Amino acid sequence: MESDLVSGTAVVGESPVHPRVPVEVPAVAAVAMLTVFVGMGLVTDKDVVGWVFGVWVIIGAGVAAALVRPVGLWVVVPAPPIVLLIAVTIRTAWRRQPVWDNAKELVAEFAPPYLHGFPWLAAAIGVGVGVAVIRVKRR
Repeated sequence: MESDLVSGTAVVGESPVHPRVPVEVPAVAAVAMLTVFVGMGLVTDKDVVGWVFGVWVIIGAGVAAALVRPVGLWVVVPAPPIVLLIAVTIRTAWRRQPVWDNAKELVAEFAPPYLHGFPWLAAAIGVGVGVAVIRVKRR
């Protein structure tokens, strides 16, 4: 018996495992996608975390939650604060800022994105929870 992959009879957008399940990515890949969205938010909003950052984070959380495998939903949904920490660390290292030796400078570098970005991070987690609920109900 020939499989759907070999015969070419599988419908576009469907996986050969289950006909109604689209292709899904592992949790690590979804978190990496979310990191790119958060990084783009930091880059486009410069040093101030505002609504542009928020749009990037919310869209990134929705996309990551929509594309991850069901088992990875519970890794991706609460990930935005950790991903912001990773993105701010990368940004600080990229700029070669000398903040690593002084605790006050380190806090001054890392605290503002969290303080100004908290509502956006909360909204992104809410979007992730919403997408997760929809995905779990549809199964």
